[in-house]
Amino acid sequence: MYAPESISAAFSKAADDRNRALSLAEERKEKIEKELPRTAVIASLLSQIGASIAKTFYAQNPEESVEALAAQSLNLQEERKALLKAAGYPEDYLDPPFHCAVCKDTGRVNGKICACIKKRAIEHSLEALSKYSPSKKCSFESFSLNYYKNLTDKNGKSVLQKTENNLNYLKAYCADFSENSKSLYIFGKTGLGKTHLALSCAKEIISRGYYVVYGMAGQIFSSIEEEKFKGISGKYTMKTLLDADLLIIDDLGSEFRTSFTASVVHNIIESRLLASKPVIITTNLDIGGINKLYGERIASRIIGEYEPIRFEGEDIRQLKKFQY
Repeated sequence: MYAPESISAAFSKAADDRNRALSLAEERKEKIEKELPRTAVIASLLSQIGASIAKTFYAQNPEESVEALAAQSLNLQEERKALLKAAGYPEDYLDPPFHCAVCKDTGRVNGKICACIKKRAIEHSLEALSKYSPSKKCSFESFSLNYYKNLTDKNGKSVLQKTENNLNYLKAYCADFSENSKSLYIFGKTGLGKTHLALSCAKEIISRGYYVVYGMAGQIFSSIEEEKFKGISGKYTMKTLLDADLLIIDDLGSEFRTSFTASVVHNIIESRLLASKPVIITTNLDIGGINKLYGERIASRIIGEYEPIRFEGEDIRQLKKFQY
């Protein structure tokens, strides 16, 4: 759950917010104490009360002592609020303006990760996804079925109905996603919206707090090759690909193919299968094409372990271009 780099980035951003809030609070304190000297006296008295409360543990009646000191502290705080309000400032003007009031931008509450960190991690993951793909334009809501109207497959069945069924299946898949969900094999000729829907799945599942790695096949395999032969660690490493809750390999078969890429495909599919972790593959290749490029064993794994989702129709990009 949650990409490690996104959690790290979330904590870093929270720390920056906390430092800014504390720095701003200190600037305001200096300003107000010059303008309203009584607030400096109140701050000093409150500090003394805090030290006194610590000593009450050794008193004969600690509860009574703490109550008395607490009452003094409350009166002083109310006096300070009144002074600020009378001078035209908000009552909480001297409080650090933390981004998260719950954890005060520490990122933790009672030893547990605060909800604000989880929210920041999701935002970071979505932002990272948009850097490597046109994901900002891709969502289930923006996937138009209009381009599938009046089309039929080779058996005379409605392409629109089949595409709508695929769309609904993917929506349900994302809504019910877990680390043990099925792997998907999304295939069909180019320009039918497979990448659009793969990115839509990535965004939906990331938004639910899962660690999703998305990449074009060529990018993934090039990164793995550089890692192995040049010692260069890029965005995609074998550890990243195997650790993710969901791995999406987009446009499998479009990469420059070598014996090495075939072995990488085999390693990824076998390793994630053994770990019971799902993969979504999009490709223009049918099973015959998979068999030809990657071998019988990979084709057999996909047939036996992946849910096939076939897309049919005409190239949407061409239809849009010519306003079909």
